[in-house]
Amino acid sequence: MNKPDHIFEVSWEVCNKIGGIHTVISTKAFCVVKELQDRYITIGPDVWRENQEHPEFEEDLQLFQQWRESASMEGIRVRIGRWKIAGNPISIMLDFTTFINQKNEIFKKMPRI
Repeated sequence: MNKPDHIFEVSWEVCNKIGGIHTVISTKAFCVVKELQDRYITIGPDVWRENQEHPEFEEDLQLFQQWRESASMEGIRVRIGRWKIAGNPISIMLDFTTFINQKNEIFKKMPRI
């Protein structure tokens, strides 16, 4: 059976416990990480911008360092690390706030499905 090179899980509830989807993703993450290791990557919003410690995320400055620097040069603010759940998947926390004023233009450019 073929395996994908990577699986990207994108959700508002990655490292952001607010509802049932968090439970679904965090429960299945353990099984997926066992199968794919670091080829399973979760992506969510960086809603913990204050100085307090994020309860579900631990940043790792060594992960995707070159990509993080490239994203920063493009004006995309990300933090990359591990989600503190069973399996500890790689997580990319995206600060979307700089794009709020451009959201209508961004949505216009998205392909219709």
